[in-house]
Amino acid sequence: MKNELNQAIEEYRRNWQSLVKGRRNRTFFEKQKPTAVAWKMADAEELHVRFNELRDSCDQIHFGWVNDRWLVTMHLKDAALAWDISVVKLMQRRPGSSDAVGLDHIDFYCTENDAVATVLHAEDDLKWNEERNGEHCKWISVWFAGSEAKLRTDTVLAPCIAEMQDIERMLIGA
Repeated sequence: MKNELNQAIEEYRRNWQSLVKGRRNRTFFEKQKPTAVAWKMADAEELHVRFNELRDSCDQIHFGWVNDRWLVTMHLKDAALAWDISVVKLMQRRPGSSDAVGLDHIDFYCTENDAVATVLHAEDDLKWNEERNGEHCKWISVWFAGSEAKLRTDTVLAPCIAEMQDIERMLIGA
């Protein structure tokens, strides 16, 4: 699985670098830090097979049931993947979806939250929109070369933490 991830990340990285070269505000795009790679699987059975391939390489794992499917967020404990990415998101396709399997997107940490929309509006040929998934997870998606970049002002770990804190509050009655 790590070899597949690394190959897909390197191809994605080449496409990202091509995108960056054609931008008006290259500096903005160059500053985005990749933090997680998302890999989509057709079903729960494949997700569990892929999870088992990576499990022993991880020190932290969070399973979440979101939109009628499993999402697994995993931190690699010893060796990062290509582009220094150490968080892997394994995602089961949503029910009824025919989305492609394999590398789905890469998350980027974006510190310029207030400037993002302004920068992206100035890029006339760029397809993007603001998205959210539940109360804890929001980002801006940018599509290019058949890929997606998720620009986030947090990391994918923040929603995992918030979801667990919601459960904690429920358990203690807070």
